[in-house]
Amino acid sequence: MSVFRGAGLSRRGFLVAAGGAAATLALAACGDGERPANAAGSGPWAFTDDRGQKASRDQRPTRVVAYASSAAALWDYGVHATGVFGPQKTADGKKEIQAGNIDLSAETSIGNAWDDFSMEKFAALKPDLVVTGLTGAKPTDLWVIKDDLAAKVQQVAPIVALSEYKVTLPKVMQRYEQLAVALGGDANSAAITQGKADFQRASDDLRAAIKSKPGLKVLVVSSDKDNLYVCKPEFFADLSYYRDLGMDIVNGGGSDDYYETLSWEQAGKYAADLILTDSRTYALTRQQLAQIPTWAQLPAVKANQLGDWSAEPRFNPVLAAPVIQQLTAVVKNARTDITA
Repeated sequence: MSVFRGAGLSRRGFLVAAGGAAATLALAACGDGERPANAAGSGPWAFTDDRGQKASRDQRPTRVVAYASSAAALWDYGVHATGVFGPQKTADGKKEIQAGNIDLSAETSIGNAWDDFSMEKFAALKPDLVVTGLTGAKPTDLWVIKDDLAAKVQQVAPIVALSEYKVTLPKVMQRYEQLAVALGGDANSAAITQGKADFQRASDDLRAAIKSKPGLKVLVVSSDKDNLYVCKPEFFADLSYYRDLGMDIVNGGGSDDYYETLSWEQAGKYAADLILTDSRTYALTRQQLAQIPTWAQLPAVKANQLGDWSAEPRFNPVLAAPVIQQLTAVVKNARTDITA
């Protein structure tokens, strides 16, 4: 069956503050009962986002400004954002994970960090649509564009927000494909077609790898110098999907969304055979983690049972398939006796 369906306040920092069965959906062009909205590019255009809000324009939008991971999801469908906000480049000029296959030289950055959004640059682009992620239960829970900023942005161009909150990866991918098609993107290109096949194969391989490692307990974390953040899989599209494929992932406690916050003295609270650590640039690196005594003494760390994970999943099959392939290799090589 087809399995589709820095500085300042970091994305992880926002998540901390904000506190089902495997999907079998074929990616389709129309969403939530709507017909594809003016994919041909002539006449009125509309798209209803995951807040239930309809963005409308007289013509199909051509000047899109998007959050980095949203822009990356659309890019491989041929929908190239005019402007991008959110993490794009590291301090040394390398591309951030969130930027995917975006050609950063072909777009205008209107902010490269959580608290860095230039209304002046944004307005100068004369955008006709803004795309970002919906990260919580409230319609105002948007990546970067929050509170007073959202009101200002909305005066310039309508916002489309696609949910990344308590939904599984194939569903988010499906919604980005629907939006891409509505914006004139190609869901049947060679790259996307191959990406879907690769994603399906990678998902099947991961399911098989998990099945071959009965008892494997996985802990997924982010970190900073003060705290260890234990993920709550149901809030993350990719982790929710891995659970659907059979992975036994530790569920953080407490009432906050996304993470349980632990002091470094509490780093050993949860037993795990394999630990996946946040690979984004504003989480601690493996080298930095190794300097923390309570981390270094964890059985999985001592056994080098570690893998990479990004708190920002890739939301199209071209980007997601390699991530799952890498995780499959980690699972295949993992030991299951660390917590025994």
